[in-house]
Amino acid sequence: MQFGVCADPEDAAWIPSAGADFIEGHVQKFLKPAEETWEPSVGPDALPLPLAAYNCFLPGDLKVTGPDVDTKRLAAYAERAFARARRMGSSVIVFGSGAARMIPGGWAREKADEQLVEAMRIVGPLAHAQGITIAMEPLNRGETNILNSVADGLHYVRRAKAKGLTVLCDFYHLALEEEPLGNLGAAKGILSHVHIAEPVGRVAPGPNMTDYRPFFAKLKAIGYDARISIECTWEDMKAQLAPTLEFLRREWEAA
Repeated sequence: MQFGVCADPEDAAWIPSAGADFIEGHVQKFLKPAEETWEPSVGPDALPLPLAAYNCFLPGDLKVTGPDVDTKRLAAYAERAFARARRMGSSVIVFGSGAARMIPGGWAREKADEQLVEAMRIVGPLAHAQGITIAMEPLNRGETNILNSVADGLHYVRRAKAKGLTVLCDFYHLALEEEPLGNLGAAKGILSHVHIAEPVGRVAPGPNMTDYRPFFAKLKAIGYDARISIECTWEDMKAQLAPTLEFLRREWEAA
């Protein structure tokens, strides 16, 4: 299992010394697909460890549900994002983007479902053509009102039936939604990426907090052995990252 951290690539010089295996970047801040031209502030050869994944795929105003959907804009934006991710040697882009997929008040749920599936059918093949995997991220209902569980993610991926689409599991959202770990059983072979944070306060995992071993044991049971990325708030990331990674690796081995 590889353990990494969500961070800015420009701040990556010290992260390898903390023991991280990879960095997860920010699509909008680093790849900047809203801009037609782009040069990376840090090239792939200059990075001290892989920039394997990205989160924060869509800006809030690039809607995929509601009356303001613009599929041509979505396709152009996605195509630039995937081409730039490939240039950086990356493999996964996380489709969370709660504001972009939020169903507006008064909009029919059935129509929103159709729109989200159509958006997935647009971006999935574009990602696949660049060797990128889209990981659909369930978000808790405090952040968005559609696709709130791993079970939901699996439903939409299977409904879309498009290349390039997989599911992410974020332990923080899983815990807030009180989703049964048993739902992960159906994600075997479809789960491509994992996020983790302590559910209380979304802080860095550590001793005397949540017991992560049942979660890790379930991941092992379905054969998941790719990446787990820490996505949390930090009091002092430079001081906390190394012990957090050590803790998670111990818990993984013990699960």
